[in-house]
Amino acid sequence: MSNTPAEFAAAVQALAAAVLAGATDPYQGVGIMTELANFNPTQSAPNSPQGNAIAAMQDAVGDLCRRAAVTALARASSVYQPSSYEDAASLRALVCGLLDNEILVAGDQGEDTTYGALRTLRAAVAQDLTTRGATLAHIKTFTVKSSLPADVLATRLYSDPSRADQLVAQADPVHPAFMPVVVQALAE
Repeated sequence: MSNTPAEFAAAVQALAAAVLAGATDPYQGVGIMTELANFNPTQSAPNSPQGNAIAAMQDAVGDLCRRAAVTALARASSVYQPSSYEDAASLRALVCGLLDNEILVAGDQGEDTTYGALRTLRAAVAQDLTTRGATLAHIKTFTVKSSLPADVLATRLYSDPSRADQLVAQADPVHPAFMPVVVQALAE
């Protein structure tokens, strides 16, 4: 039980970290934290002094929960291994967009310390994902005349049948023996 606002804030941050740690992989962690970063309390309070206090508390708890989630999301993005340049750019846009939302809220509320910390975190996330994504291959659309097994397609595209699992993961076919004729895959 939390007896002070600081203890409550620490408990919320610990909860977000525990949820992230419970994810089976960084991709799942990013998904979970993205959902939590969009949290907004929706219960309405009566229009009275007590109701206004309840509404203010709900808003504050919502802010705290979202900020704990975006912080955990930034951590998840730091261990996530993007599969392509586009994957890194997409993750950067997602995380930075959610951070931008919280930066705007903190700025509107006059929370200068939080505003500054979130801006610093956003810059670090953007730099990290830009740097890691810059060295990755781009996604390219390949079209073949007929459906081929994944290992044959991998051999045709990359001269390497061992990359068949990568193609299957990217194309998500009904069965690896019947790859789609249009495949989005790594260019190299």
